[in-house]
Amino acid sequence: LFPLFKVIMNGDAETAWRTVCIVPAVVAFATGIIVYFISDDAPRGNYSELKSRRIMREVSMIRSFQRASWNANTWIL
Repeated sequence: LFPLFKVIMNGDAETAWRTVCIVPAVVAFATGIIVYFISDDAPRGNYSELKSRRIMREVSMIRSFQRASWNANTWIL
């Protein structure tokens, strides 16, 4: 990618290098935005829809923390 940008920037290596570093960041950011909007929260759908259709029940944060704190695997990790 760097040689291509160096040709595009008329041989200016510093500008080409800075531009090459920005390109993957822009691609990664755009991919993150696309994935955020087209993906589901879980294999069965989005959490809000699952809760409204009563497929997934509400879980207490305190109860989840208690169960995790009594799990030996949590302490090992």
